[in-house]
Amino acid sequence: MNKKDKKDKWQVQEDQIIKDCQNNDINAYKMIYDRYEQPLLHTALRFMGQQQDAEDAVQMTFIKLYKSIRNYHFGAKFSTYLFKILINTCFDLLKKRRRLKPVDIDLNKFSTYTSPDLKIYLEDAISRLPERMRACFVLFAVEGIPQNEIANILNLTVGGVKSNVFHAKTRLRGFLSDPAVKVNL
Repeated sequence: MNKKDKKDKWQVQEDQIIKDCQNNDINAYKMIYDRYEQPLLHTALRFMGQQQDAEDAVQMTFIKLYKSIRNYHFGAKFSTYLFKILINTCFDLLKKRRRLKPVDIDLNKFSTYTSPDLKIYLEDAISRLPERMRACFVLFAVEGIPQNEIANILNLTVGGVKSNVFHAKTRLRGFLSDPAVKVNL
């Protein structure tokens, strides 16, 4: 069985699982949770920056899915629908966080950043991107989601997604090329 046949088989199976969810089958919800919990957590962690906040976002996403599953239209890709819920949840939590605790971003922090671990530095730099730009970059460059799906998730045009990814890469290159930052490759 080739990769496309496996994908098509999962799609047929997933459609039935979603129909079962719409009929309040808890085991079907568990199957959706088992399939998507880790990819959603991985994405949420990139947005939220902290494990606990990311876990909260994922849990809230599944609660919202439970409440809205009857609104899912089978013409749409389910993973796009689910990631859209997650991204909106992350944006809501980030807005709430800003209202509760103002964040002062000090770009001078980069000049004293001495960690030799490039991964940690990149994660820190990505977290400093504006929300939409970060969303486009993480979904495209990190998660590998096609730009047309990202456009659906974020309610943007494909051109808007491309622009945000381009600008994110430009900013990240700028952070990496800052001579005051010592990064060992």
